[in-house]
Amino acid sequence: MADFRWALAVGGAAGAMEAAFRASSSRGWELGATVGFVATSVGLAATFFCLASLVGRARRPAVARILASAFAGALVSAVTYRSEVVLNHFLRDPEVFLGVPLAALFGGALGAVILPRLRLRPVLMTGGLCLFVAVIRARPPRGARASGPSVLVISMDTTRADAVTGKPNWERLASEGTVFDQAVAAAPITEPSHLAMFTGVAPFRSGVLSNGTALGDQPLVWKRFREAGYVTAGFVSGFPLHGRYGWSQGMDVWDDDFGRWPGLQSLTLVKAWNQVAVREHAIRERNADRLLSRAAPWLAAHRDEAFFAFVHLYDAHGPYVSGHDSLGAAPTDGPPLALPQFWPEAARATTSVAWLRAAYDAEVDTVDHAVGELLAALGERLDQTIVVVTADHGENLTEHGVLFDHGDDLYDPALLVPLVVRWPGHVMAARRLDCQVGGVDLAPTLAELARLAVPETLDGRSLATVLTGGACGATPVVSSTTAGRFVEAPPVDHALRGGGHKVLVKQSGPVELYDLRADPGELQNLAPSADATARAAVLSRLLLQGGPIAGAEMDAATQAALRELGYLDADGGP
Repeated sequence: MADFRWALAVGGAAGAMEAAFRASSSRGWELGATVGFVATSVGLAATFFCLASLVGRARRPAVARILASAFAGALVSAVTYRSEVVLNHFLRDPEVFLGVPLAALFGGALGAVILPRLRLRPVLMTGGLCLFVAVIRARPPRGARASGPSVLVISMDTTRADAVTGKPNWERLASEGTVFDQAVAAAPITEPSHLAMFTGVAPFRSGVLSNGTALGDQPLVWKRFREAGYVTAGFVSGFPLHGRYGWSQGMDVWDDDFGRWPGLQSLTLVKAWNQVAVREHAIRERNADRLLSRAAPWLAAHRDEAFFAFVHLYDAHGPYVSGHDSLGAAPTDGPPLALPQFWPEAARATTSVAWLRAAYDAEVDTVDHAVGELLAALGERLDQTIVVVTADHGENLTEHGVLFDHGDDLYDPALLVPLVVRWPGHVMAARRLDCQVGGVDLAPTLAELARLAVPETLDGRSLATVLTGGACGATPVVSSTTAGRFVEAPPVDHALRGGGHKVLVKQSGPVELYDLRADPGELQNLAPSADATARAAVLSRLLLQGGPIAGAEMDAATQAALRELGYLDADGGP
């Protein structure tokens, strides 16, 4: 009985300590969610210690505590190392197949030496203190201090520009706001594209070109809103935007918990289970319903305050397996398709291109419905909120031989994205503009609309004047990608789009040039030609110089070359 009481006390205290460590105001939990998380953490850890102690007693009662402690220490060390240090490494990596056992040995030895010596009273006091700390640390931030319009940015991951046509909530926003029909993503990859959107800095200058990159300190636009007194929150649905990479900086709330129950996936015992039961060893995404259960209540609770909210919907990202009953089962009786390797085996067994197109469209329907739910959460405050709906990148639906994927190429299906801005009384309604704009234009536009300072060193330009009725002049956009992302030291490709043309400069292949007016499908490569060589030289000079695409930092030769090619007006403006 003494061993059982010891196991119950030590396990409960360990669970309380982990709850205190994992709890954070940035999770945005209300009291009920906090209590549930703490209780689950304490219950799981206490149960684990009791079971481990019983196993030890059954074999050798005298060393029950040592065995339970060693097992607990080994498990915690191994799981922490695997999930925090080498999460994105392959199992064949020596840092994994050697590092994990070494971490387990170290943790097991440490646990066997320290834990059995603990006394019940200090353990219980420590557990109680940790419970108090957990509740205090989890208290959500309260109260905005700013006056001004709120901002809601909704990003529909992997949604191409033509996919939203006819969707009811998109059409509603289009009738009530301004639509840009030529919005170009800075990258066909989630993390670098979003970073460009929210900093105004292109990937070729930020150096963030692929998912899984630690951001470091970044000039994210919501930092300026927070400094101005806004309450800030982000709700994301895909692992590339997880806070572990630095996305939560400047946010009061950053909800990247993809599990069904708040906080459960952060607990060590659940992570250990995921190593065995989950294909990718962690839950890396969530669907719109699960996201809405967190984002919509937050918007409703804060709609009378000045807020900046970012909501990320991931459903349209492949594989398209959210379960659309109207489509029926995916056909598997035709010739095999070259579907993305990251799709699960069952999804890659689909053999009908038509079915996959319909499944993608159904996913966009799901996302459009979620947009409507988010707008409804604002109630009467919707018209006092700047609403932006866009996407980080598009999706190839067989164009250029790419089946239902994105990221490795810079053709328009993966770069052209929807973009609509709604703010009644300020942004013109029912207006469609054909001038080219970039994802990098979002951050300066939001700042100027809210009357915040806009840095002059950005690649993006503010569209605030355009949105209020001004003329819209096209600006060149550089997009970049790490072609062949799943190889070591992948090559980096760049595209310069503007003046009705696009030039692709590839480390992995020859220069390509397309006349987008005559050839919108990018089927006729006009290179090699003198014109293509000139455009490639201009793009290379811009990339090497690292300055804004159009601005005073360009040297005279670059400006002259861009002007000759139609990228700049005679006065040097875009």
